[in-house]
Amino acid sequence: MKTAIMLSLAALALTGCATPFGAPPDVANIKLTRFDSPLVSVEKIWLERKKGPLVVTGYVIKELSTEDTTGTHLDVTLFDAGGEVLRSTVEYFEPRQIPRRYRRPDYATYRVQLDPLPPGTDRIEVRAHEGTHSL
Repeated sequence: MKTAIMLSLAALALTGCATPFGAPPDVANIKLTRFDSPLVSVEKIWLERKKGPLVVTGYVIKELSTEDTTGTHLDVTLFDAGGEVLRSTVEYFEPRQIPRRYRRPDYATYRVQLDPLPPGTDRIEVRAHEGTHSL
């Protein structure tokens, strides 16, 4: 019984940690999507505005077999409700070469300014991508 309660509490705690911050009220309706590449996984993604511009932020985790992440970038694309691209940019996480951290996940962070946000933005996609760019 104690084990079941502890597992339930752990699951509840992890669910609450899905996004570290609630989105600002004026952009809470914008959907966030992420796509991994073979070398890195796009993890936590959220919108925030801390004493400044609106940003999409989060982190990427290096796959265990990955040695070099310097050729990986992020495509950040803003879409309207009909799926039309409003804006797309190539962005980078820091550090570009994700270091090995042994007991912790091998990760890097990204923070991309979105302001001025195009009118009608319905969805923001963060996609990890290696090699040459093909937007």
